[in-house]
Amino acid sequence: MITRLLYVSGRDHIISFLVLVTVTALFATQLPNLTLDRSDDKLISKHDPGRAALAEMEKDFGVEQNVLIYVRDTNLWSYDRLIELQSLTFSLADLSEITKVNSLFTTTNIRHKGDFVEAGPLIDLVPRTPEKIEQLRQDALYSPLMRNSVISADGNATVIAVGYRRDDNDKELPLHIYQLIAAQLEPIEKDFDKVFQIGSPRLNHEIGVGIFRDLSLLVPLAVAVLLITISFFLRSVRALPIPLITSALTLLWTFGFMALAGIPLTILTAMVPALVIVIGSTEDVHLISAYTDSLNGRSNMPRNNKALALRVMANKIGLPIVITALTTALGFAANAVTDIPLIKEFAIASAFAMIANLIVTVLSMPILLSTLESRVGSPTPDDGLPTGLTGAIVRLIETLSSRFPWLIISSTVFILVFFALKIPEVNTNNDPLSYFRPDHGFVMDANTMHDDIAGMKVFNVVFSSEIERYFSTPAGVEKLAMAQALLDDMGEFDNTQSLAEVVSLMHQEYHQGDTKFFRIPKHQADLDLYLSSLTRNDIETFVNEDFSRARITVRHHLTDSNILDSMLDAFSEQIIPILGVDAKHVMTGKNLMINNGAKSLLRGQVSSLLLILFVIFCLFSFLYTSMLAGLLSLVPNIIPVVLNFGLMGFLGVPLNPGTAMVAAIAIGVAVDDTVHLMTRFGAESRAHIDEADAVRATVRGEAVPIVSTSIALALGFSVLSYSNFNIVAQFGLLAAATMTYALVADLLIMPILLKYLRLATVWDIVGLKLDRDVLVGCPLFRGMSPYAIKKVVLLSYMQNFAETEIIIEKGTHSHGMYVVLAGLGQVQFKQGDVELNIDYLRPGDVFGEIGFSGEDVERTATVIAHEAMTVVKLDAESTKKGLRFYPRIASRLHRNISNILGRRLIESHRRLADHIAAK
Repeated sequence: MITRLLYVSGRDHIISFLVLVTVTALFATQLPNLTLDRSDDKLISKHDPGRAALAEMEKDFGVEQNVLIYVRDTNLWSYDRLIELQSLTFSLADLSEITKVNSLFTTTNIRHKGDFVEAGPLIDLVPRTPEKIEQLRQDALYSPLMRNSVISADGNATVIAVGYRRDDNDKELPLHIYQLIAAQLEPIEKDFDKVFQIGSPRLNHEIGVGIFRDLSLLVPLAVAVLLITISFFLRSVRALPIPLITSALTLLWTFGFMALAGIPLTILTAMVPALVIVIGSTEDVHLISAYTDSLNGRSNMPRNNKALALRVMANKIGLPIVITALTTALGFAANAVTDIPLIKEFAIASAFAMIANLIVTVLSMPILLSTLESRVGSPTPDDGLPTGLTGAIVRLIETLSSRFPWLIISSTVFILVFFALKIPEVNTNNDPLSYFRPDHGFVMDANTMHDDIAGMKVFNVVFSSEIERYFSTPAGVEKLAMAQALLDDMGEFDNTQSLAEVVSLMHQEYHQGDTKFFRIPKHQADLDLYLSSLTRNDIETFVNEDFSRARITVRHHLTDSNILDSMLDAFSEQIIPILGVDAKHVMTGKNLMINNGAKSLLRGQVSSLLLILFVIFCLFSFLYTSMLAGLLSLVPNIIPVVLNFGLMGFLGVPLNPGTAMVAAIAIGVAVDDTVHLMTRFGAESRAHIDEADAVRATVRGEAVPIVSTSIALALGFSVLSYSNFNIVAQFGLLAAATMTYALVADLLIMPILLKYLRLATVWDIVGLKLDRDVLVGCPLFRGMSPYAIKKVVLLSYMQNFAETEIIIEKGTHSHGMYVVLAGLGQVQFKQGDVELNIDYLRPGDVFGEIGFSGEDVERTATVIAHEAMTVVKLDAESTKKGLRFYPRIASRLHRNISNILGRRLIESHRRLADHIAAK
């Protein structure tokens, strides 16, 4: 069908043009609806069970949405600096979008003051005397509620926590909050050593900036790589606009589809333009190469016959480009099995882009190719061996594969084993900080926050009990203290806070600050006194109003999902016996839901890989009518996958939203070359009786498009290394390396394996037209179905002979038997001056059957083509190779050959007997 569409598009340019314009216009109308999503919410599965727990926690303790403002100055504890901080705190609190501000001016200070215990804000009014300011500093550093939470250990840095209402329907709210806070910070930045905000709003801002920078940088770089590669390998300046036009149309269709489907621009979907330019152009290269070969008179074609060149191109490349487009789209679509919306949306958008590119190519390519003339250089000379760099690569491949095949195979196995052993070392990381490079300002600020005070990541351990007011009893609060101590003892978390810490500090200060009383009081009366001394504002973040639920807030800086998971599992295992039947716990928070996405990454990666490998196996098994062909097609595609994950383990590159997609996408893209290689080999194996010759012709014929597209893909993916996002850069570099592995596997490993196989596609079998006498009357094919007969013919050596051309000659030694497929042959016998025309051979007739054994035998008659003939030649060796994986067909074929030889032997004996009797 695609072959016909390519040819029809070439004849009816107006229809193709109108279709292109109409569809393009429809998608263009949707472009104003394309949105930008900067949030990290798309790292969380919509089905994450933690959503319910988070909603319940926020109902009791407030919405978890905070911005942390970091302020450092060597003169922080001076009147002027404190006044500025106080003014900032009040200004932030006055903003309607802000729900809560916690700073040095609002945090509860609990301190023994001689005859009483003070429990209230650390600073009501900023004192003017240095002595009083120093006392405030000492109180802040003294309090475990402030130290490493609100203030740094050296006292020179502080944090202001700003809360705001979350509105899931307003995707621009976080960016608006960032801008509001940035406007408040701008006037004071010059007065402090360092000031910055960090949190989701800042993350949204940085993602938005990075997306626009990527679009403005990566697209031009991808175009430059494409133009340079095509110019170098195709040596055609006039062909350069063709892939640019198809890419531009594809992108317009894709963005229109994204707008229509509600898929926004994100970190990952922003890669689509560069990927379309790079990947989508590969089929253009194959089509241009096939067209210019025909246009320049290759393969005995008339020169500069555009209509014929287009027909040849369509017949030669039509089916492969459909298969490659589908497998490439599948490689992207396979990633949609994940629960992470960020990856799912990218998978859908990119898969659509690959299908759209196929449609655009089919409709527009014939129109665009009509602008090319025969003077356009073709990189492949008449002898079949490419020139230049590609020719040198081909010569090296031919030398290595012919002289050292087993060394290549054994070396490949050794390398695969080495890298396979590194795969278990790959860890997972779904942390938003991993979006960015280590030297990015956002990452450096997060590290500063972690080093000086505590990490920006937060999760909560929420406890609940059915016992009335359980967390206002010494037993209940003691459980909280034990849980908090357990978290602190793990050594991986920066800071924990809970009601138990507040109560313990109150108990200590009611005993004149004696640290041995920093514990939960044993008597209910003491606990009631402490709780009554605190306002609701002092404890509302730690316990709900009826004291049935309490929480521990944990801040950390862990980026390795495996480590965080192990810590959480260890905590759950140890806390359950501590809580007993009195209480239960649940760990919740946006940070943990994002971390859960790391598990989804691993599951999605395994599922997508198994899916695409299974589909490729089934596709190739069906297409080439052989399960062995299906297995064989996996070899050059599994090799890059093993090397990719092994390299990740070797270099310590984690599995993240970017790198998790490399393997499936790389297989989907790399299998394109396998399709072209195996399809070409199937055709060449019918033109060469020796598989080595067929492999040589295959590699030489496909070297230019395979090498050029692989290098273009590798360079194109490498462009992504310039992305502002670390996960995109890692994706690009790993994909580029994988393209290189696939190129080596296709051109070095596959030729060695193909020598032991002959291929025929299902379309070749269905499309092969044979005379009815061949299908019904040929004794060689008796008892075989038309499908099996066509398979035998296609897996054998087909030859064409011109009129009067000798097929076999009396007295010569050769091997092989023949079946006439078309035309008319003549059997001649010549002895001395006597020349007799013994018989005529028609479709379905068999001759030279004595030569089937494979050993050279002396021919007893001459067979010439009385008119143009097509025959199929079979011998024991070629039949064994061609049909080794079709035992039932081979068995029937050999039985028929035995019957033919048996009848010929009986006939010879009868003739000999008649001759003796006549004497």
